[in-house]
Amino acid sequence: MTKLDAKDLSQLLGRFNRPGLPKYMALHDALLHAVASGQLAPGTRMPNEQELAEVLPLSLGTIQRALRQLVEERVIHRTPGQGSFVSDRAPDGQMEHPFHCRFVNDDGDGYLPVYPEVLTRQRLAASGDWGLHLRCPQVIRIDRRIRVADEFAVYTTFVVDAARLPVFRSTPIERLSSQNFKEIIFRAVGQAIHKVDLLVRQQRTTPEIALRIGIGQTQTCTSIRALAYLGESDPIYYQHIWIPANERELHIVSNHRAPGLAG
Repeated sequence: MTKLDAKDLSQLLGRFNRPGLPKYMALHDALLHAVASGQLAPGTRMPNEQELAEVLPLSLGTIQRALRQLVEERVIHRTPGQGSFVSDRAPDGQMEHPFHCRFVNDDGDGYLPVYPEVLTRQRLAASGDWGLHLRCPQVIRIDRRIRVADEFAVYTTFVVDAARLPVFRSTPIERLSSQNFKEIIFRAVGQAIHKVDLLVRQQRTTPEIALRIGIGQTQTCTSIRALAYLGESDPIYYQHIWIPANERELHIVSNHRAPGLAG
């Protein structure tokens, strides 16, 4: 879809337009799907707000809000005098719009950059906390170390159903490192994450994780377990995040698709 056809775009919008979902978010999700699926390739010029308003049953303000959020998420970028274009991957391995690592910058108007690295990927029997959540026989577990600017590192364990999301097994590790896993899920199943339950406490991590993120074995971390769902009761991923003590403020929002402070 190098040029958005009015019929195709209307059908795509209808697919993502759900009761209770704001219209700007439905358009955001439809365009994000076109980008994530490859229908809109990197470098493709996007239609402007007026062009979209001519073919969609949406107000100009709704369209502008959807495009503004895609810009904030760096899915598209704007070039003065030329228009909006689908972005390439984030530079230098930086992850785009992370949800659980939104550490507020010094100015208080945005977030510190984060740089993830996949450390291990395993196929395991579903047991323990993630097995109780996902309710499947086998899982794919991916462990990542996420460097937050040049200040500290966060450790995450991300777990999905091996049969339902084999893309996490087939994708090369080097490509997974800077990918936003929720966008991979979006591409695979055609649905955005509906809700994420967060369970937070203070506790020590394992000696191995402590070594990986460069902290003492007796140091207490903020432990966050994230239980994600496509619908109200359709579990899609489990994640455990370990955040060492630091002076940064972590911004946790109820809607992971929201741009947060940048919006």
